[in-house]
Amino acid sequence: MLGLSVGLTPEEMASMGAPETCPSFDDTDKLVLRYSESLTRDNLCDDALYGELAARFNKDELVELCVTVGLSAMVNRVHATFRTDVDDSTEAAVKGLGACLLPARR
Repeated sequence: MLGLSVGLTPEEMASMGAPETCPSFDDTDKLVLRYSESLTRDNLCDDALYGELAARFNKDELVELCVTVGLSAMVNRVHATFRTDVDDSTEAAVKGLGACLLPARR
């Protein structure tokens, strides 16, 4: 739902698990998705990934990106713990989009 609210298309939402297959994702999009997956899954941003991020983003942008990914992970953990119900309007808005799953661990 959040992705749609900021302008992602249903096709882009469906491509989150394999961003390299989405023709509308540019290199920056793919980098951000790689970082988000690494930080969410493994709580890790290795030197190589940080180097790529630092080459693309300034320090303020990196802080904003890190906080955004971290906040999203925290909210997801709260929802997972309390098994929060989805309200009717959200369910109607995302019906048929399918799940946005993380790809299998490498």
